[in-house]
Amino acid sequence: MDINIGKKLDGRYEIVESIGTGGMADVYKANDVVEGTEVAVKILKKEYAENEEFLRRFRNESKAIAVLAHPNIVKILDVGFTNKIQYIVMEYIDGITLKEFMEQEGILEWDTACYFASQILKALQHAHDRGIVHRDIKPQNIMLLTDGTIKVMDFGIAKFAREEGLTTTAQAIGSVHYISPEQARSDATDEKSDIYSVGIVLYEMLTGTKPFDNNNPVSVALMHMQTKAKNPREINPDIPRGLEEIILKAIEKEPSDRYLCAISMIDDIERFKQFPGDTFGYYEEEENFMDYDNNNNNETNTKFFKALNPEKNNEVVRKATMTQIQTDDDETYYEEEYVEKRSMFVPILAGVVIVSVIIGVCFVFGLFYNYFGGGNTDNKEFEIQDYVGLNFEQVVSEHGYRINFVKKSDEYSSDFEKGVIMSQSISPGQTVKPHVQLEVIVSNGPKMRKVTSVDSSFTAEQAMARLNEEGFEVQQKYTWSDDVPEGNVIETYPPANQEMKEGSMVILVISRGPMITEVSVPDLMGKEEAVAKEMLEDLELVVEIAMANSTEPEGRVVRQSLSANEKVKTGTVITIYVSTGLPPTATQNIEITFPANASGLFTFKVYLDGSLYAEEANVDPAYTTRKTLSITSSGTEKDVTVILVNQANGLQAELGRYQYSFDESRTRKIISESILEAFKSVDGIKANVTTAVTTGTGTVTTTASSAVSSETTTPAPETPAQTEPPVVSSEEPTPSAPEEPAVTEAPVAGE
Repeated sequence: MDINIGKKLDGRYEIVESIGTGGMADVYKANDVVEGTEVAVKILKKEYAENEEFLRRFRNESKAIAVLAHPNIVKILDVGFTNKIQYIVMEYIDGITLKEFMEQEGILEWDTACYFASQILKALQHAHDRGIVHRDIKPQNIMLLTDGTIKVMDFGIAKFAREEGLTTTAQAIGSVHYISPEQARSDATDEKSDIYSVGIVLYEMLTGTKPFDNNNPVSVALMHMQTKAKNPREINPDIPRGLEEIILKAIEKEPSDRYLCAISMIDDIERFKQFPGDTFGYYEEEENFMDYDNNNNNETNTKFFKALNPEKNNEVVRKATMTQIQTDDDETYYEEEYVEKRSMFVPILAGVVIVSVIIGVCFVFGLFYNYFGGGNTDNKEFEIQDYVGLNFEQVVSEHGYRINFVKKSDEYSSDFEKGVIMSQSISPGQTVKPHVQLEVIVSNGPKMRKVTSVDSSFTAEQAMARLNEEGFEVQQKYTWSDDVPEGNVIETYPPANQEMKEGSMVILVISRGPMITEVSVPDLMGKEEAVAKEMLEDLELVVEIAMANSTEPEGRVVRQSLSANEKVKTGTVITIYVSTGLPPTATQNIEITFPANASGLFTFKVYLDGSLYAEEANVDPAYTTRKTLSITSSGTEKDVTVILVNQANGLQAELGRYQYSFDESRTRKIISESILEAFKSVDGIKANVTTAVTTGTGTVTTTASSAVSSETTTPAPETPAQTEPPVVSSEEPTPSAPEEPAVTEAPVAGE
């Protein structure tokens, strides 16, 4: 099984399946979990990833290629370089390669081939304008969408393999059929090398064969350098002569003999499509009649082209016939015979007379027709065509005989190429007379600006502001640097002072600082789970996800196991707690310590915000000294009330009132609490009772334990009364009382 499938690169690109392999990289289909889109990821093969110098230049080139933005170029979305893996993220194309299409269709119609070639050339011109040469144009590197759109991919990458000498035989066989002679010689290459390759691809589309083919790549390379390709019309006579000239000019051995640029080749293709019967005069046509059938029963007219020599434009090309000569020893050769020229004076004189008569008749007829109201062609009205999007010079050369074209102005435009008409003063379809004046605005091409110079003294924010002021879009990329402080600019792609279209994308490479094994944990609170995970994986930290109830929106980080700014080593495990979107719950405990002399069976009732939450019965202080009441809930500042009930008499009293929070803060507050008074109120406290006892020797005090009652008391035992003598009043006689018996005291021991 492919070890890359299932990986998530930079915490963002989840690899789903393999969709292809090449000489340098493996290509995968992946999901961009941040954007929610499908992408293609090209991962560099191990033999390239282990070459440091190759990697350095590959990274630089990849960042430069990322600035290309054209409808016929596969867009580079991202590049990633770590110690473990190097990859490029591209837009995912749902289509087939041009090679697959050619294998299915065989020989293509010339209009289809021209349509494909024009799109390839437009993509190349966009890249060439930015100093980027493809160097590996071939049908395998060209994608075809279902609507006929061409997408060119793999810009500027193949040169690394050739320079490093790492190209495999299989890759060489796939590419060598399309390389230019200068590439085969390992000479310097420029945009004309790409034009040669497009010519070879066009040749193959129209003939169904490659101009140079062999199982040995070295032999094919030598053919590119030394062998003249067979003319396309020799293979497919249906190819128009003008289109054959375009192909032959594109595949000239010397770069100086080819088209100057991709636009020049596009112009010829467009002119050919408009006038398929015309030729361009790049080559002079000769005819060689050769009888190749030994029985003289079949002749063929084989055409070939010879490059025009400017110094010999007036040279007379002699026509000859080749007569087959059969010798006695059965060897065959051909002898050139010159045709005898007869006197042409009489035929020419007769022809001149006939032509003069015809011209005279036409002249008289024209006068007669005009005299009787016939239409004068000089004054015949016609409809104005739509010239917007056409080349101004070409339009003037073709239609200037009846329209007075006036260039009103030249204006910059990103939508029209230089020299193309942008607008016209008379609307298409309007009827006008000959020699009408038509004002047009012609494009001066896109406005070009030089990339602003920003160096390591600029912060990312300063550099972005400067580039935006100059009219450029900016994309930031980060990489490690031992020399540039973190957050400052390393370089730009394209480099400073290179001209680009106004509004083009400039990549700003920003320093992450030195690559170290110790990293600072970022503050992740409140961030989305995917963003937080990507931040941690970028720092090469191992991420674990845990869910937590929280009032924060679902998917946001509410807690992290390692504090922000804490220094840890790469590879350290960090847990991030992600909100479920549900309120958090917590448990709060109420500890009730019983009075020392509490007695009886009791029930504790717990009320939460006025509603009965829990009830604990049959609690006996004789067996425990305290009771813990637990409450689990969510929310903040909730009221909790505890009621004490004596199960023996049904009396109840408020033991305490509290305010608790059941969120992460878990705060608690006592509003009121009186445990002893509550037990007393329900007769739940034992009391100490004092009793006086009278004996023969005096009064003795004893203590007994008894439950305190608020309604009854225990009377003291009675004591005998002391007898006193009667009192007699001096004022009023008192009747004599009967005699009281004498008090007898008990004998005292010892007396």
